[in-house]
Amino acid sequence: MRLFFLLVVALNMCGCVATREISIVQPEVKRPASGDKPTAGAVSIDITPPPGLAMGGYSILANKGKGFRTRLKARVVYLNDAKGHSVALVQTDLPAGSLLLHHKVAQAVSEKTGLRPGDIAITATHTHSAPANFFENDFYNKHMTSAQWLDVEFLEFVTQRIARGILEAYDNRRPAKIATGRKDIYGYNRNRSLDSYVLNKNIGDLRLDNSEAVYKAVNPALYMVRIDVRDDDGRYKPLAAFSSFSVHATALTPPVEVYNADLFAYAQKDLEWTIMRRYDTPWPVVSAMTNGTQGDMAPALPNLGNNIFSFSPVNWNQARKLGQGIGREAIGLLEALDDKLTADISLDSAVRELNIREHNVVENITLCKDAVVGNPLVGGANEPAPGVPWVAAIPFLKGGNVMSRRWFFKDGCQGNKRHLFFSFLQPLIEPKDSFPNTAMFQLIRVNDMVILPVPFEVTVESGRRMTERVKREFVQAGDDSIRHVWVAGNSNGYFGYTTTPEEYSRQNYEGGHTLYGRYSTPYLTAQLGLLARDFNTKGNVHELMPNWQYAVKVNTFYPEARLCTGRRKAVMKPKAVKAKKDYEEDYIAFRWQDVGAGEIDFHQPLCGVEVKIDDKWVPMVKNAEPVSDDGYDIEVRYLKKLDEGMGKYEVRWYNPVRGGEYRFRIEPRCKRPALVSRAFSYKGFADSQKNKEAMVLTVKE
Repeated sequence: MRLFFLLVVALNMCGCVATREISIVQPEVKRPASGDKPTAGAVSIDITPPPGLAMGGYSILANKGKGFRTRLKARVVYLNDAKGHSVALVQTDLPAGSLLLHHKVAQAVSEKTGLRPGDIAITATHTHSAPANFFENDFYNKHMTSAQWLDVEFLEFVTQRIARGILEAYDNRRPAKIATGRKDIYGYNRNRSLDSYVLNKNIGDLRLDNSEAVYKAVNPALYMVRIDVRDDDGRYKPLAAFSSFSVHATALTPPVEVYNADLFAYAQKDLEWTIMRRYDTPWPVVSAMTNGTQGDMAPALPNLGNNIFSFSPVNWNQARKLGQGIGREAIGLLEALDDKLTADISLDSAVRELNIREHNVVENITLCKDAVVGNPLVGGANEPAPGVPWVAAIPFLKGGNVMSRRWFFKDGCQGNKRHLFFSFLQPLIEPKDSFPNTAMFQLIRVNDMVILPVPFEVTVESGRRMTERVKREFVQAGDDSIRHVWVAGNSNGYFGYTTTPEEYSRQNYEGGHTLYGRYSTPYLTAQLGLLARDFNTKGNVHELMPNWQYAVKVNTFYPEARLCTGRRKAVMKPKAVKAKKDYEEDYIAFRWQDVGAGEIDFHQPLCGVEVKIDDKWVPMVKNAEPVSDDGYDIEVRYLKKLDEGMGKYEVRWYNPVRGGEYRFRIEPRCKRPALVSRAFSYKGFADSQKNKEAMVLTVKE
């Protein structure tokens, strides 16, 4: 999180920042009419922005995106049950959802689709390598990235792309069947805050000195809604999977320089490619895998030298290994649902928006009226390193340290949280109104599954308490058909963390970042339980704030759109680069001159590798998967601005295939034709005692 003690004063002295009033008209919609058969549509939409935007999650430690490797996507699943109910489940490769984004998308799609705001859930993988300046509050627009304030252009870009995806999925819907399921998988996540977790009163006998405890104190659940649709021959084949697994998307550490979807990219793409092949689908398969209760769930990666003075290096191989493992589990779960598909689909939703500062009491549980930042937030989480380098060595800032929490005057709603900058000074530096305050409580039912999108990073035990309460409300209402209830964290907005009261008392990073105090999880649990109760007794719960109005400080980080008068050309022939460390990868690079950063359109296909077969150049395929910038191993970087509105770029092909004759192909841009590199052949690196660095790569003249 942002290093307050270094920057916050300077940031708040900037009185020239513009504030914009944003008003969104709430859509007046009617539920879709009943039909003959349930239908579904799904689409994957690219939301990779241009270079130069600050990446969210690692705050000031994060870089601005110099390019991308593994694209950022918004995957949309539209479902209609033919009984007058429809929902749109949206997974995004973003650090979190945004209430402002949700409302703008709902406004854009409601008239055509009949979707009400409560029928739309915008969830997130919580990748720390995507932009995040799109919130409805100043606090996270200022502190989640290394840039400050709402980026209006990015908000509009993502809104348009997601809205387009929902409309496209709606337009392409077909008769559908679905199946729901759960599979518990271990070895992919670990508990990064075990000393907090063991304080929970209901976890049983779990010892801190047990080396396997961190791998057992997890949420192992992989949930899935499988969606099949009918093809033109009348056969049902897989179209999409909307799924969830709980793990922080931090396999790639703060030094990473390019946008990416972290370990989720591998799990998503593997399922999409594999299911397309195995089921011979006539359409692209969509794997919308989102996050669950990942508040204290770190990726189960080996220790690569973490210490309090530096972060681990960026290790794409480890991210791939872990992501592909999760992907294999998801493929297995999808295939296990073959005989559970049904055309008897039942959908419904409920939503209640509340200003939690004004409505801070529910069922005798009182939430703090004001948000407070705790000292451990600055020290950082215990992954991807044991706190923020150097800062975590300061006792008052290190999570869980006896000096980082109060031992006296701890009876208030903020408990033993030690206020950053002291309680009297913090409001002067960070105004109370800058924090998020309006939360969307949502419930979406899909047959025997209930999904609970919440705008918090939820610890695993907090999630258990929420789901148990909601399931109990269904049982008490006489409905015992619900088999699966799961929380989708970071959805429809962002409030930081929520921990149990027991976990909060430890004041690790998660507790220090639980802004509204130690009763946050009991409060959220009660609100979700009340929503489920009203859903079961009243039937139609769709309660929105009277007005969608926000006042936020604005900025823009988009590259300037300029008239490009130069020509497209190669500026470097293909060159081989050998990995210098065991965690690095060999690659072949090619550089070229192209239109500027404002016109390069990273969200459109740009680069790929072609191979020469029978004197014809065809797209390269490796292990039945395309070698293009929509896969794993092609990275695109913006290097610098050139004259005439042009830019210099580099494409890297990591882990290149030996043998064959290849070339890079750069797709057309701004009326400029496709560009190809010189052809080259690659035979790997020479293995000789005299020159171990020599590369056998021949470039055709």
